[in-house]
Amino acid sequence: MSDANNKDSQFHAACKFIVEKAVTGEIKTAIAVQNIIELYAVITDKRRVEHPLSPMKAKELIEFYNGNDNIQIIAPLPKTIDTIAALIEKYRPKSQSIFDYLLVATIIDNGIHGIYTANSEHFKHFDSIIVVNPLTH
Repeated sequence: MSDANNKDSQFHAACKFIVEKAVTGEIKTAIAVQNIIELYAVITDKRRVEHPLSPMKAKELIEFYNGNDNIQIIAPLPKTIDTIAALIEKYRPKSQSIFDYLLVATIIDNGIHGIYTANSEHFKHFDSIIVVNPLTH
């Protein structure tokens, strides 16, 4: 999402294309709260983007996604702790990769079957979701 909102990114056009399809309802879309928080962290960080947004502009961006009727906002459910525990048992993640596992558990528990991500290598081993890299399609 951050590349779709960062005009300086080399991935801007490809990511913006996906976001536009989501916003208009051309593709059924869900965004995890975790991703919205990550978007805020990136888009306001001058070390990560050339032209960071102010906190208020970034808040408006969050509200834009949250207020769009064509985008479902998903969050971990009480059972997500059990789902992530099962994923840990199966895959044995270490370190920061646990956040990818939290995202996958959230996706599974909310009945989502796929993910668009430029980090497809991080998710390709999960047999329960379809992984699409928008930069290669």
